[in-house]
Amino acid sequence: MDKPSQSLSQTISYLKHCSSQLMTNQALSPASLSAQRVHEIASIEYLELEHAAKQVTSIQKELFRAILALENDDKTVVKEALSAAIHQINSELTVPGSKADNKIDKVACDPALAG
Repeated sequence: MDKPSQSLSQTISYLKHCSSQLMTNQALSPASLSAQRVHEIASIEYLELEHAAKQVTSIQKELFRAILALENDDKTVVKEALSAAIHQINSELTVPGSKADNKIDKVACDPALAG
């Protein structure tokens, strides 16, 4: 793997893949599974786990930032912090827009406005 996963979800998926690969290799050729290949996969897993630990710390910081923003009634910072945390959990998710954005979309699509 050239670079660490972008999110915890990707890290978990990749680690499952590595473990599955080890089990498959061992099942197919238990005697010939090279120590070098096991070491290679274990090294990749270790790096991914280290990266995941950093992501967890970063998510915790974002959640604490959101809590402080809630205490200060700063909805913008709350949304930014929660969005950042969600992105680190799963970089493929998109955070839904605000209620104001949704109201504008509903008004623009209202059938009553059709001519």
